[in-house]
Amino acid sequence: MAIPPTPIRAIVLGGGISGLLAAWHLRRRGISAEVWEASAAPGGWAQTRSWPGPAGDPGRLERGPQSLRVSTGGALDHLLRELGLDLLPSGPRGPRWLGREGRRQASPATLPGLLRAPGLRLGEKLRMLAEPFVSSTPVPDESIQAFFARRLGEGFAREVLPALVAGVLAAPPERLGLDALSHLRQLEARGGLLLGGLRLGPERTLRPAGGTGALAEILARKLGSVSLERPARTLEPLADGRWRVLGEDCSAEAEVVVVALPSGPAADLLRAAAPEAATMLEAIPRLDLQVWHSRHAMVPGWERGFGLLIHPPEGRGLLGAVSMAADDPRGAPGLLQIRTYLGGAYPVAPGLDGWPGVFRELRRWLPELPEAVQVREEPCPGAFPLLEPGHGARAARLIESLPPGLHWLGADRFGPGIPDLAAGVEAWADAVGRTSASSGSI
Repeated sequence: MAIPPTPIRAIVLGGGISGLLAAWHLRRRGISAEVWEASAAPGGWAQTRSWPGPAGDPGRLERGPQSLRVSTGGALDHLLRELGLDLLPSGPRGPRWLGREGRRQASPATLPGLLRAPGLRLGEKLRMLAEPFVSSTPVPDESIQAFFARRLGEGFAREVLPALVAGVLAAPPERLGLDALSHLRQLEARGGLLLGGLRLGPERTLRPAGGTGALAEILARKLGSVSLERPARTLEPLADGRWRVLGEDCSAEAEVVVVALPSGPAADLLRAAAPEAATMLEAIPRLDLQVWHSRHAMVPGWERGFGLLIHPPEGRGLLGAVSMAADDPRGAPGLLQIRTYLGGAYPVAPGLDGWPGVFRELRRWLPELPEAVQVREEPCPGAFPLLEPGHGARAARLIESLPPGLHWLGADRFGPGIPDLAAGVEAWADAVGRTSASSGSI
């Protein structure tokens, strides 16, 4: 027997970070909201999972980011303060490398490493130092490749940028628009990469004490209205302008429905109610990742962790690897814990579909690395949206095509980074709150 529909003001479909943030900000603006999540745990990709050590001692791994980059005074900074999340500084970092020309070299993320980056001529290095004097005039529909070529020169965009972008967004910079890294626009609006960074204030790298999944867990706990294992099946418009959401043996009615799902499931759900929006959602590519977690005997000098980015296609599909510090409570005592990722928009070479081949490729760049004592694969299908140049304009058309009362949020709109999601959802909620206050409805 079906449960009679329950009237509420807002239903958020999807209990990942974007959906939880949407419900949180609606609540903060006096709008009641409940969250439906299809899986057994909130957080989406931002989950911290149990992975006991080889002796059964407690240990964990991150399905998503291992830490949070927080700009002072930004949306994520405000959110973390509101939640009272227990945060730990990441502390000093271990070595950071770029895999290039068959060997590892100092990371170009530091100025000394940048000036020693392979393949850059003297004139190209001097061109990078001139970045503060480049005009800060935005270019419509610019790719990340074109943005950095304009600001730091063609040499940087050719020799350094591909590894940096592949390691963060798993795609070539020429295929990505600035919507994938929206903070670049903020920096340029404040004078450029260097001056904008100084004017925006310092960034901190922080780690929630329980792992980055603790952010989703505390949001869900404070909301108290997150229903797990409750997938939405159908959306129905009602005659009075409200919406009915049908699940398995349940239904609810609300003034507004927020679809905070990846583009594929969102398109399926919206196909009948908003066919034009569904078609545009289906056109957003998503990238699959292979992710391997491994534990090894500690290597001297790597106690503070390490980071390796490999210039594609030299890694044959292996994009990079990052390890936790030895004192990180998520790891197993005395062991080096590494996360290795492959694929995305890059083809993975034959033989790298299992751990033995992945380990051989890792040893090309990390010859000191001993055999693993533990290995775990975490497939990540559709982990990243591929936000191509011009995505912002397409997203605006998609939003305009939605019927009244339907909203669309998520990484496919704001970019995959948690800071981008925090800023984007907060701005959306501000607009919804203003509409609600002026009209008495959402």
